[in-house]
Amino acid sequence: MFKITPNPPVSSHTETVAPHVADRALSHYDLGPLRNRLPEPKSQEDALVIVYSILQSAAATAYENADSQTGSNRKVAMGVVHLIEMAQMWMDSVLDKPAASVDS
Repeated sequence: MFKITPNPPVSSHTETVAPHVADRALSHYDLGPLRNRLPEPKSQEDALVIVYSILQSAAATAYENADSQTGSNRKVAMGVVHLIEMAQMWMDSVLDKPAASVDS
């Protein structure tokens, strides 16, 4: 069968980010340790929503990483994706439950 578009070139190496470049980017955006920099959520529900948003970002990052991997490295990256998805399902089950009311 004739293909109109050719296959992409085969790359024998994966691209990596130099550690000094990553450190410079993190320091530029002040993405170092988060201790004492996060505002307190107003409620437990707000905290859960924030955690869910963080899980969504982690899932997107893990998927992007898995797409650039092959072989056993890809399996490990997809394992991370699976763990994040499991955490999201647990978070969904917590958020879907009605809030407990306290009777006085």
